[in-house]
Amino acid sequence: MSGIQDWILSELGNRVVTGYEDVTDPETGDSYKKPIYDQRAIDKVNDLYHAVVKADKDYSDELGCQPSIKHTTVKPSGTVAKLAGVSEGMHFHYAPYLIQRIRFQDSDPLLPALKACGYHVEADIYSKNTMVAEFPIRAAHADSKKFASAGNVSIAEQFATQAFLQTYWSDNAVSCTVTFQPDEGEQIAPLMKQYRYTTKSTSLLPYVGNEFKQAPKEPIDSKTYEKKVMQIHGDVQRVFNQLNNNHDQKGAEIIGQTDCEGGACPIK
Repeated sequence: MSGIQDWILSELGNRVVTGYEDVTDPETGDSYKKPIYDQRAIDKVNDLYHAVVKADKDYSDELGCQPSIKHTTVKPSGTVAKLAGVSEGMHFHYAPYLIQRIRFQDSDPLLPALKACGYHVEADIYSKNTMVAEFPIRAAHADSKKFASAGNVSIAEQFATQAFLQTYWSDNAVSCTVTFQPDEGEQIAPLMKQYRYTTKSTSLLPYVGNEFKQAPKEPIDSKTYEKKVMQIHGDVQRVFNQLNNNHDQKGAEIIGQTDCEGGACPIK
């Protein structure tokens, strides 16, 4: 699954964690904040999970095999989510507006097309023979009052969201990298103890905003985003084809499958 935060906000109009209640750990006697989840989210995700299990059973019966042991997961989904323009896996968007930087070898034929269409491209200050292209990104629901990003969502809500998906959706471990602010470091150990019987694994990463030059992701404001978008024009694919004489469309016809031996097909 990917785009989970976008889907929840679109479907419910709010995030899955709606509040917290004070409870006591029966083993340690420690007090902690137990998350309260939107019941609509629980019902929707539960229904989806049971639909997957039923479909697996139906297919297994038809094929005459044992049903799957595990059915669902939540993957990191970095590249796929970026291409679809949605939040990555269970994670919150890095920022409502940001610059996404992608590095290319300086001889990459796509670079001239990007420049021609107004995308900012500059030399990588860290690596030789490398160029950095900038893409302005606006997150879905960026202007919603209920929108939260990795830069402002609490570490507690991120842990609670992972626990929600682990409880009601995922059989496998929910892939999750919790971002935290400097003043949240002391909460890490208590939160990991709180969810010790719920989540299977959790990674943690300090949140970094504009501290590094040419960072892969750099938060910006809406005005900067609009300014950069206004500089972009034309169709990159069309310009690329023009600059390369439709190179990618020539000589790429696959010969009949009878000529494919050992899993490799010749290209004419």
